[in-house]
Amino acid sequence: MKKIIVDRKLIRSNLAEIRSRAGSARLIVDLSGDGMGLGLVRMARLLMEEGIADFAVADSRDALTLRRVGISDARILVLRSVTELSELRELMESAVIFTLGSNEAAIALNGLAGEMHVVAEACVRLDTGLGQYGFQPAETEAIANLYRHMSGIAIAGIYTRIPERKSNKAYQLCYQSFVDAIQALQNQGIQPGMLMPLDASGLLRCDFSEQSALLLSEQSAVLVGAELLGYGKGNGKPVAAVEASLDELKWLDKGAGVGSKGKALKKPTRVAVIELGSYNGVGADIAGKDFSFRLLLHRPGPDFRIKGKRVSVLGDIGLYTLALDVTKNTDVKAGDTVQLRLDPRLVRGLPVEVIE
Repeated sequence: MKKIIVDRKLIRSNLAEIRSRAGSARLIVDLSGDGMGLGLVRMARLLMEEGIADFAVADSRDALTLRRVGISDARILVLRSVTELSELRELMESAVIFTLGSNEAAIALNGLAGEMHVVAEACVRLDTGLGQYGFQPAETEAIANLYRHMSGIAIAGIYTRIPERKSNKAYQLCYQSFVDAIQALQNQGIQPGMLMPLDASGLLRCDFSEQSALLLSEQSAVLVGAELLGYGKGNGKPVAAVEASLDELKWLDKGAGVGSKGKALKKPTRVAVIELGSYNGVGADIAGKDFSFRLLLHRPGPDFRIKGKRVSVLGDIGLYTLALDVTKNTDVKAGDTVQLRLDPRLVRGLPVEVIE
């Protein structure tokens, strides 16, 4: 049986670290990608039990799903502009918070709100370097006009998604462009509302103490994603591991081929076979680099362990199966549990089990 094991105690611990850095700022957890790979509804309910009342999703269908299963009290921010009218209407009926990343999105939402005789809640999104959704930071006049003239929209705040940068200095430059835009709006008499300039990665990686009044007030928010799972910056611990049973053991002679490419063994090798493969996300990473690419760069492959001892992959990783070198693991037997630390955002096709 293969599955993902999620340790709730570690989720709680990682959340506590983020809260300690965020001060009084609101935490908004990004549940995109099926609840970061751990199940959309499951994660929403688990986090609500931990005091989280704000979520964000990239796919509008996820917002609708949360409402349909009875999660009515949580605030849900859709992280992209929506202009298609039938989609807008369905989201309006589900009381989500919209994103305004362009004049076109604002006009579409404002028009539908007027037609339905309601006021839609929305946040303005700034593009501070991703080159995707959002107004440019210099477009403060256009943003100010949204506050002044869109009577069918209640603008709750402004946020951005700062791209990962190699240096903290480059990251802070993106952040500063957000600060400058806010100050320009305030100079025009606009009170922007909630401000969300950072995700948890930025909060944990950089010293923003000089801007703490902007960042960590009750009018601010922090978007939480991979750091909750124990990935990215900070001292968080990975909350999930993949487990699978060792199906078969065998000895292969020197020169025998392993994997679909038939890589020849350099010496007699004891091989363990398990039913996990690239289909389940093994060998991939968030940057899109596969296992073969990492081997080329002489970087470590997936961290498989049996009885706490690391074992290495033999040959290439198949679509559904792979082989492990257990020559030195003399106590290993068929039926033993193989464990792999793997970012759950990459995993698919496996059931999830939450443990306390």
